[in-house]
Amino acid sequence: MKRRILVFLVCTLLTLGICFAEAQERDVEALPEEPSEVEIPAFEAGEEGEEVLPAEEEIPAVEAEEETAVPKEVPAEEAAVEEPGKAVEEPAARKRVLPEEAIPEGMEVVLKAYEVKRGDCLWNIADLYYRNPFLWQEIWRYNKYIQDPHWIFPGDDLIIPTYQKVERLAEVPQETEVRLEELKPGTEYQRDIFIAPPDFKFDGYIAGVKEKKLMTAYGDLVFIDLGKRQNVKPKARYTVYREGDEVIHPVTGELMGIMVEKIGALEVTTDIEEDISTALIIDSRKPMEIGDSIKLQAKLEQGETEQ
Repeated sequence: MKRRILVFLVCTLLTLGICFAEAQERDVEALPEEPSEVEIPAFEAGEEGEEVLPAEEEIPAVEAEEETAVPKEVPAEEAAVEEPGKAVEEPAARKRVLPEEAIPEGMEVVLKAYEVKRGDCLWNIADLYYRNPFLWQEIWRYNKYIQDPHWIFPGDDLIIPTYQKVERLAEVPQETEVRLEELKPGTEYQRDIFIAPPDFKFDGYIAGVKEKKLMTAYGDLVFIDLGKRQNVKPKARYTVYREGDEVIHPVTGELMGIMVEKIGALEVTTDIEEDISTALIIDSRKPMEIGDSIKLQAKLEQGETEQ
């Protein structure tokens, strides 16, 4: 009895296996045949109404174009950091054309510069220079880059027109006479901002930074374009200036001067090469940038002492 049951089970399993195999064969036969490569229609242009598709051979060309679009070189900003001796391209200077006006007889306009501080307004600046706050429009006329005179911000550079008496010869016709405030040696080091004449000379400029950061300021190291060839010594200190807008004469259109702002100071380290040196930022009122000008403090102090 047991033997019959065992034989029956074996036969049943064999029958089920055969049926399963036949079902798989039927499913495979029921699938549609894959089109051969020969039957694929050629994507050729020429027949009207036929859509043109890109061939597979064109795909690598597209990838090649994408690869060429990726810059392989170091960005200019990084290159300036790694190569401090490289020349710095100067940005196009902005110009401030002075307003043409009738100057009272026997007077001349002397231009001064002022940096807006927190809490300032044209009203109190006019009171500071003219002893009359109602003359605030005199300042605004020389600083038309300020769109709304009620809104000035700390750091704005203002040109302040002041009037001084001058002796004129009767036979000389009166003209619009505008000049810059006279700068004495050493005074520029004491000022936060001034209008420098076109022949004002700097000793050098910041040529690079030691470490690339979001902001270069107090305690950071920079490179200057001066070295042993320029007789640079350790511990020498330089004042850092930033050149701003050009001041244009109202009548002649000639360049009168450049707005210059003092933004900090540097001290040279012992790392001095032929034409480049490393300096430490010991004072920074604003973040320093590559291209900012520098002037030796010792020269300024010596010139001030000689007077």
